[in-house]
Formats: sequence, C-alpha cells, structure tokens
Amino acid sequence: MKKRIITAIILAAILIPVIVVPQLIRVFDVFVILIAILASFELVNMYSKEKPVNLAMKITNACLTLILMMSIINYFHNYCHDSLMLNFLRAVKMDMFLSPAVAIIAIFVIMMSIMIIAPNYTVADVGKFFISIMYIGVCTGAVTVLRYFGVRFIVYLAGITVFTDIFALVFGMALGKHKMAPVTSPKKTWEGAIGGSLIATVCGTLVIFLYPYYSNLFHPEGSIEFFEGVFRYGEFTLVGKIFSALFLSLFMSACSQIGDLVASKLKRTYGIKDYSNIFPGHGGVLDRFDSLFFASAVFLIFLLIEMNIFGWPIGA
Repeated sequence: MKKRIITAIILAAILIPVIVVPQLIRVFDVFVILIAILASFELVNMYSKEKPVNLAMKITNACLTLILMMSIINYFHNYCHDSLMLNFLRAVKMDMFLSPAVAIIAIFVIMMSIMIIAPNYTVADVGKFFISIMYIGVCTGAVTVLRYFGVRFIVYLAGITVFTDIFALVFGMALGKHKMAPVTSPKKTWEGAIGGSLIATVCGTLVIFLYPYYSNLFHPEGSIEFFEGVFRYGEFTLVGKIFSALFLSLFMSACSQIGDLVASKLKRTYGIKDYSNIFPGHGGVLDRFDSLFFASAVFLIFLLIEMNIFGWPIGA
C-alpha cells in the first residue's frame, strides 16, 4: 500500500502540470505517444503468454496503433491543429487523406497480408492484434483530442474515474454483498458500483453546471460554459443543462467501470495479475489508465454526436 501511495503521488506531481500547463502541451503529446507505445507492447506481451510474438510484430503493432491514433487526431484537425502528430502528418504530406476510415482499412489490409506472409500467425492471432490496435489507438487518440478541446475535459474525466474508483471501494467494503462480475473481478460488488457512480455523478454534474463560476481558472479572458466552443451548449434551457450534466456524468462513471472490467477480463483470460510493472504498486499503463482510456473514447463519441445534433461552433 505504501508503494502504491508513493507512486500515485509521483504520478500526480508529474501529470497535473503536464496536463494543465499550456506551455507543456508538447510534453503532453510526447507523453501520450509513449503511453500508446507502452500499452501496445503490454497487450502483445500478454498475448505472448499463450504464443510467442517476435519483436518485428510487436513494433509493427505499435506503429499501426500510432497510425490509427494520428488518424483520429487528424479528423479533429480544427481543434488539434497545433498537435505534434498533426504537424508530423503535414510534414510527410499525409494530413489530406489520413482519416480513421482510411487508417482502419489500411490496418485491415496489412493484418491480412501478415497472415499470409507469416504463416505461423493464424486468424485468431491477427484478430488479437487488430483488437489491440483498435483499443489503444482509439483510446489514446481520444485522450489527445479531448486535451486539445480543453483541459477541463481531461480534468472532468479524470475526476469521474477517480471518484468512481475510490467510492466503489468504500461502498463495496461497507455494504458490498452482491458480486458484480465474480469471474472477471471477484472483489467488485453492485453496491460498490452503484455507490461509486452516485458520488461521481453528483461531483461530475457540479463540475459541469458550476463551470461558468470558476472557468476563469482555465480561461483568464472570461467566464464560459463547460461545452462552449465544442457545441452550442449555451442554447440549452436550465433543465436541459442539469439533465444533460446528470446523464453524462452517470454514463461516464458507468463507462469507467466497464473500462476497468474490460482490462480485468483480458488479464484473467491470459492469467496475469498486471500488464507490466512500470508503475510500482499499480502495475502497467493499462492497469493505471484502463478506466480513463475507455471513458475518453466514449466521451469523444458523445461530443461528436452533440456537435452534429446541435451544430458545430462557427469556425470549427
């Protein structure tokens, strides 16, 4: 427990400035790229427990993951115009055609070709690599896009996942009687999950609804609504704002728990306790960021839907 707490403090001391300080946005970009590469290797190393995977395939998997990640960032180029990956795409003249659809098709063709070029890789093997690429590429791409949308979105999601996790543990220890997923994660209970989500929902709703009153912390130029600049949230009625904040926060809390269960399911399938030991007391990248990764991907989909329903802001 002591090692876990010390690691958490060190991580917070590093990540909070990297995420919040505008001048460190390039450091944030590099950090997410490294996280994507490490997470990719963690998954493939996990697959290696069942069947050895050579280094060339591990590197190929990581490169394809980064391509998918870049395609998602490129799709939101109006928001991520100054990102490190978008600048790279412009430098190599790929920004005009690398969309998520093109990336997925290219990854599919490459994976199918590998199955022929390297006969020892079966359909099942290729399927595992494809899931790895989709999982890490989509999630890390979403995290990057959300940071360029605004620091507040990363802070909001991180708060939701942390409060859900902490209070699920508290309520689970105090009231837990009904196992939520006895095979996948034996310690999780429905009482803990519901309690964690209720606390996270209240906190998340307050963060969104009260944002105009403290937004000058992130926007010295003046007060703004939480979703201002992403979609026309300011046109919502008071009831609409409260309802949307409640629904979103509850949904994100549920998604963070699903993300945790997905990562646990994969570990149990391959008989491992942690994905790696990069973070002492916490395990690997996927052990530490599984909830945030999954919630980020869903949150980005939510924002994209809202943009198309309520209109993209002028100039976006």
